[in-house]
Amino acid sequence: NFLGIEKQAARVGKCLKKILRTGASNAWAVQGEGAAALASLLPAQSVSVFHLSFPDPWPKRRHASRRVFTNDFLKAIHRCLRPGGILRLMTDDAEYFLEMRRLTREDWEELPWEDGIERPSTAFEKTFLARGQHPHRCALRPVSRQSSPEFPR
Repeated sequence: NFLGIEKQAARVGKCLKKILRTGASNAWAVQGEGAAALASLLPAQSVSVFHLSFPDPWPKRRHASRRVFTNDFLKAIHRCLRPGGILRLMTDDAEYFLEMRRLTREDWEELPWEDGIERPSTAFEKTFLARGQHPHRCALRPVSRQSSPEFPR
């Protein structure tokens, strides 16, 4: 089963049209944002893999607080992940990627990106690859489910 969560209603609508057109009975999309959406939509330990692809980097310093990838978001992901669950990150923004890696440095272990599972490319990924650019990517797993209440740092 696949659930897409997107902030922009137009993108949710486009995704739903494609789901209905292809007849994918195991996929759906909803409008939501960040940790609040995860808390209201997903039970604890219900997700095998999270994909966060090309989140808006909000590169200006005064806008950085609008980024989705925060400690609270990471805690929400951790709550939803099943034991052994994986978080897959992809972005074209090098600074944002470094921030993501900083937030996951201590309590997450990196796994090989290529794991033998075929995945469709996102529109953003196709655009960057067509330009000869390669997005920053990593796959991560929480180091331990027996960590402090403040996990992750």
